[in-house]
Amino acid sequence: MGFKQFLTNHWRLVNSNNLFINRLKYFIIFILLYFLICLIKYQFIFLRCANSVLESHNIGYAQKSVVNKLQLPLKPKKPSPPFFQYLKERRQEVIEKHNLNFKDAIRFLSESWKDFDGDAKKKMTDIYNKELEQYKDNMKVFNHSLTVDQKNELFRVKYEQIEQRTKRKLKKELKELGKPRKPLTAYLKFVTEEIKNHGNEPVQTYMITVANKWKEMDENRKSKYIELAAIDNDEYKNALLKWENDMIKAGRLDLVRARALSKDDTDN
Repeated sequence: MGFKQFLTNHWRLVNSNNLFINRLKYFIIFILLYFLICLIKYQFIFLRCANSVLESHNIGYAQKSVVNKLQLPLKPKKPSPPFFQYLKERRQEVIEKHNLNFKDAIRFLSESWKDFDGDAKKKMTDIYNKELEQYKDNMKVFNHSLTVDQKNELFRVKYEQIEQRTKRKLKKELKELGKPRKPLTAYLKFVTEEIKNHGNEPVQTYMITVANKWKEMDENRKSKYIELAAIDNDEYKNALLKWENDMIKAGRLDLVRARALSKDDTDN
C-alpha cells in the first residue's frame, strides 16, 4: 500500500470537527506508524542478507570438499548478485575504517547500498544477468558430464549437509528457548576435574592417563562422582519436564518427546 493511499484510507478516523491540532496529532501518528513499518521491513531484509552471506560462505566451502572427496569435474561457480559483490568489495574496508564487526559491517553496507549510484547498480545487474545465463549453460554441461554413481554420491553428500545444517539450526533454537542441557556423567565429571592438571602434556595423551585412572579408581572414591551425577540427572529430568510442559502450552509439540506428550494426554 502506498503512503498516500495509507493516509487516504485512515484519514476518516480523524473527526472533521476537531481542532487543527488534533488533526495534526493523528497525522503525526500515521507518519510514525508508516516509518515504523518501513524500519521493520528493512531490518528483516538486513537479517536475511546477513544470513545469506554466512550460509553461502559455509556452503561454498562444503561444495569444495565434496568435489575433492568425489574427484568430480570442476563445478561452475554461480555468480554473486550485485549486492553481494558490493559487500565483498567494500566489507573489509568498512570493517577497518569504522572498526566494525562482521554483522555491523553488513548492516552499514546494506544501508549504503540504498544510496549507491543507480547507473552503477544497473551496470552490475546487467553483468550479473549475463553471467547467470552463462552459468546455467555451464551447469547443463557439468550435469551431463557426471556418471550415475557420481550423481547418486553427490546427492547423498548434499543430503547429509542439509541434515547437519538442520540439526545446527534446531540446536540453536533449543538453546534460545532455554531447553535444559544434559548433565555430565560421573566419568565426565572426573575428567573435567582432572583435565585442569594436565600441564604441558598434550591433551590427547593426558586423556589416556585420565581414562586409566578412572578404571583403576576404587569404588568408594568413584561413588562420589556417581552420586553427584545422579543428583544432577534428577534435577535435569525435572527441569526438562517443566520445559516440555511449557513447550506444550506454547504449541511447540515438535520439540517435545513422545513420552511427554503421552503423559500430558494422561494427565488431561
